[in-house]
Amino acid sequence: MRKNTCHFYSYLILLATVSGTFVFAQDYALRDIPDPAILQAGDGYVIFTTGAGIPICRSDDLVHWQKSGRVFAKKVPDWAKEKVPDTHGIWAPDIALYNGWYRLYYAVSSLGSQRSCIGLALNRTLDPNHPDYEWVDRGLVIESNTGTCDYNAIDPAFFADRDGKCWLAFGSFWSGIKLVELNPATGKPDGAEPKIYSLARRPVEQAIEAPFMVYRDGFYYLFVSYDHTMNGLDSNYKVMVGRAEKITGPYLDYTGRPMTEGYASLVLANHDNWRGPGHNSILRTDKGDYLVHHTWDTRDVKLGRALQIRPLYWPADGWPLAGEPVTESPKKLEPMWTEDLSGVWLHSVDYGPEYPLTFGTDGNITGSGVTGKWQKLGEQVILQFPDAKEPGKVWEDRCLLLSPYGFYIGRNQNGQVIRGYKE
Repeated sequence: MRKNTCHFYSYLILLATVSGTFVFAQDYALRDIPDPAILQAGDGYVIFTTGAGIPICRSDDLVHWQKSGRVFAKKVPDWAKEKVPDTHGIWAPDIALYNGWYRLYYAVSSLGSQRSCIGLALNRTLDPNHPDYEWVDRGLVIESNTGTCDYNAIDPAFFADRDGKCWLAFGSFWSGIKLVELNPATGKPDGAEPKIYSLARRPVEQAIEAPFMVYRDGFYYLFVSYDHTMNGLDSNYKVMVGRAEKITGPYLDYTGRPMTEGYASLVLANHDNWRGPGHNSILRTDKGDYLVHHTWDTRDVKLGRALQIRPLYWPADGWPLAGEPVTESPKKLEPMWTEDLSGVWLHSVDYGPEYPLTFGTDGNITGSGVTGKWQKLGEQVILQFPDAKEPGKVWEDRCLLLSPYGFYIGRNQNGQVIRGYKE
């Protein structure tokens, strides 16, 4: 994988500006797709999602999607309904291709309960027209219950390491995100009491869930979601990340603080008309990586959580950044920044309140009580501001330019996300 995955810039088709907020084209077939797990299959893409029997969606271009049946004919397999009688559906599946089989991990639970199970289903193909297409349920992988453990066995995420070992990350609320080694042949842990590693947690009253893991350039990256997703327009769900040199941790945030002590670095949060973006998976392709997640749209919240797919950029510092929602099929394009950077930009830190900054033709920045300097350096814009805490020192933001519609995205020296778009 390239060190800088910055070749998506021409995907972003801006359609309208309403009250200073960018509005992008959205296919309404993308609604009601919570907890999306994605995989490329042949020339297309397949998503599995929370719902009765595990709904399936298919696309040829990542933009236009169609619902395409379910994994199970029943809402919940019989074995899972027997173990978790209060359940009404299947949650948060994860899909992976390993050793010739598609492995689909899924969770069965009920709201607010620690009585939860993770199951496994297998298929030789994801093509429903293939004669070998058949989902075979392999049953229980791991479970949790009050008084028997300190974790909650939902939100599975399969990971095959470079050394041939297989792992399952999982967890929600309670004591946070866990990791267990799997037998590569069975896809399940060996023994009745396998070793459970703790990867990330927050104080009991604060939510953490939805792990997803990738390996890149010497680091394991652990993506998680913080806070709450079920509150519609009041949702404050967000995507966070940490990284480690070993799969079992310790996972640290941008500034070196451990995820097991409640720290992580922000990737994506509420902004524009999107509320509660989170529970992501990551699609890795030869054209780059994509962050796939759900979110609420303030314009049509009654239609349920929307599917959203964004380019995932990897700057030189290795800390991932989320781009703007894609509206065209992936293309391997070179950056085409041709616009003048001078003018008024709406700038924000960690997706907080936006405030205007004027980029002067002389390289100075003014506005909103701020003074500084800017310069274009290749595919980046470098923003420099005096450090209020240490006179004489400079605070620097390095941001990728997202061409051709006037966005930048980056991080400052504390690892906070810097986002701006041209007014």
